[in-house]
Amino acid sequence: MQIARYIAEQGKRVLYVDCEMTPRQLGNRYESPNFPSTFLRAEMDKEHPAEDVLKGIEEVAVANYVDVVFIDNITALGQSLDRSADAGTLMASLNTLKKKYNWTLVVLNHVPKMYSGNVPLSLSAMQGSAKINQLIDDAIGIAQSSIDPNLVYVKQCKWRNGELTMGADHVAIYERRKDECGNLGFISRGFGTEQEHLSIENGNDRDEVKARVRELSAKGMTQTAIAEQLGISQSKVSRLLKE
Repeated sequence: MQIARYIAEQGKRVLYVDCEMTPRQLGNRYESPNFPSTFLRAEMDKEHPAEDVLKGIEEVAVANYVDVVFIDNITALGQSLDRSADAGTLMASLNTLKKKYNWTLVVLNHVPKMYSGNVPLSLSAMQGSAKINQLIDDAIGIAQSSIDPNLVYVKQCKWRNGELTMGADHVAIYERRKDECGNLGFISRGFGTEQEHLSIENGNDRDEVKARVRELSAKGMTQTAIAEQLGISQSKVSRLLKE
């Protein structure tokens, strides 16, 4: 949603098909909902579910002259994604819509929890048939870091367009927290390697980090500066200082 909002702020008309959050959940995440007028959000009608969700998305997108469509997430499209035939049909339909209307189409999918902080991200992490992987142009994965639960890293897992800029040796690091407006999102924390975020911190490592946090704080450094220097989130710095 943060990416979709940014694109809308650049003047593109964006349709975000939100099959995950209720309005109440959305309000908890965004205390200052100053979304641009070019950002459109749609929900599924759960009381009267459409037989063809894709057709509903197409109608709404065309009626609102949309340039970019986000679907959150692919399981809401009502297909059996583990079956190669169903997955292939779904992806072919999505690709047809993308080409017909010249959309940029972004579809979200989940990965098993075992991949967050334990196993390197790859196309095989995606839920569903391998047919999905074959028929997408690009795949970008987001995984939780094992260093800090408030950190995530972003890695390219497939790239048909452009070039590889965020591989295993150069993943983008973000901290998940609310900004000054009270809106939840990711804040850049630079780059690192995927391997750094797969290692499990043991007790000795934790004590060492805690000692460094106390040492830097005693020197007068702010929590933000300490977090940047040690490569951890500001919330973890605050938690270690309280301990």
